[in-house]
Amino acid sequence: MEDYFSFLPDPIIVLIISYLAFRDAARTSVLSQRWRHLWRSTKNIEFDETLFMREVESREERELCRRDFIYFVRQWILDYQEPVVDMFRLAFSNPKQYQLEMENCVRFAIAHGVKRLDLDFCDPAWGEYNSDEPPPSFALPSCVYRNGVLESLRLYSCSFHVSRFNTFTALKDLSIGWSELKSFALSALLVNCPLLEMRFYLSVHCWGAIVAILELLRAVSEFVFLNQPPVEKVELDFGLEPDIDYEGTYGDVIRELLGDLKCTTLTVCSFMLQAVEGTTFLSILPDGSRRERQLPFSSERMPLWQHLQFLTHLTVRTAVHEYESYGFAFLLSSCRRLQILTIEIVPGRIFPDYAPPSELRGNNVFWRQQEPVSPCMIETLRIVEMKGFGGEPNELLLVKYLLRHGYVMETLNIIVKKQMGHGDTESNSRLWAEMLQYYARASSGLQILISSMGSRISN
Repeated sequence: MEDYFSFLPDPIIVLIISYLAFRDAARTSVLSQRWRHLWRSTKNIEFDETLFMREVESREERELCRRDFIYFVRQWILDYQEPVVDMFRLAFSNPKQYQLEMENCVRFAIAHGVKRLDLDFCDPAWGEYNSDEPPPSFALPSCVYRNGVLESLRLYSCSFHVSRFNTFTALKDLSIGWSELKSFALSALLVNCPLLEMRFYLSVHCWGAIVAILELLRAVSEFVFLNQPPVEKVELDFGLEPDIDYEGTYGDVIRELLGDLKCTTLTVCSFMLQAVEGTTFLSILPDGSRRERQLPFSSERMPLWQHLQFLTHLTVRTAVHEYESYGFAFLLSSCRRLQILTIEIVPGRIFPDYAPPSELRGNNVFWRQQEPVSPCMIETLRIVEMKGFGGEPNELLLVKYLLRHGYVMETLNIIVKKQMGHGDTESNSRLWAEMLQYYARASSGLQILISSMGSRISN
């Protein structure tokens, strides 16, 4: 019996295929003789070198895989018959030997009126927290600057001229990584890309630009606050910064400019947690009364919670190290209406020269406090997710604090780390996670979910 797809014309099937990921679209070629070549008309194209890489050891074998990838891309482009491409992604490391092929790929996308362009020339060997400053691997071809229909642009390990972005009048989303950014370049973004001010998403993974980037965020958020809804999403990753300025510059700038930032979703990295110093906290007691108190970091500045009034989802990438606790506490105290807290435990760079505002009194002294640091702990925080849980003492202290003061929490989702070092196993992490059900909790309706390797336990 014929299936329903058999009655559909080819253009409708191509439209359906275009909603699939490129790899899944390719798999449809085995469905029947009719479907064999239809996937090649998809409007969403993804050329990713890693999909061609087998588990090879020698440099010669890897180079053969790269040549196979280049041959596939070249033939695919030659055979493409559709007039328009909606999305084009190209991921290829160390493109120096294949500059012409890479430029031809970009020209192909531009010639087909691409709206979403994603170019990633990073080397996986660099690592997320590599403090070296490798030069950009690829110069953005001039044809890109003539594409006035671009709505989304992602440039990783690319050199570019922001002054020529004046043609990107439709650009809404911008992501830049593994590139050096200067103040004048970031300022030019606002002038040349007006729609970035209305719906701004900037993912930062760069060096030499921390102050300039935060100044840009201030300008964007001030415009949005006056003319449009809050900024939708801001992600700040300064993992490539070689060091922290402990003379106070970074901490003051971050504290001041985040105070002006108006966004609904914010992601911060370990660098920011260590760069932000502490402050005076406003404790919200269970009876609703409020009390200012000074935690063991001396500063007369008030928390930011009255400024981050739009923030509903905070993601913190942290090693849960004692040096990060001050910045973590400071941000948490600033979130008056926070609904979702995501904690991603990562091997962040801990700076040995860290100097806290006052002397530490033992590990994670903040998480031993007996009062909630933010109104959201009592009024709005309903979902907490911790990814990469390993049962470390500092992690347990943090979870214990959230359970003890999360009066309206509905869900605590613990995702156990798959593999731990020093002989520990996933089962040990899972055992510690299961012990959380015996911790005191403020919310009677709280459900604890524990997941690992696709399985889940609920309490």
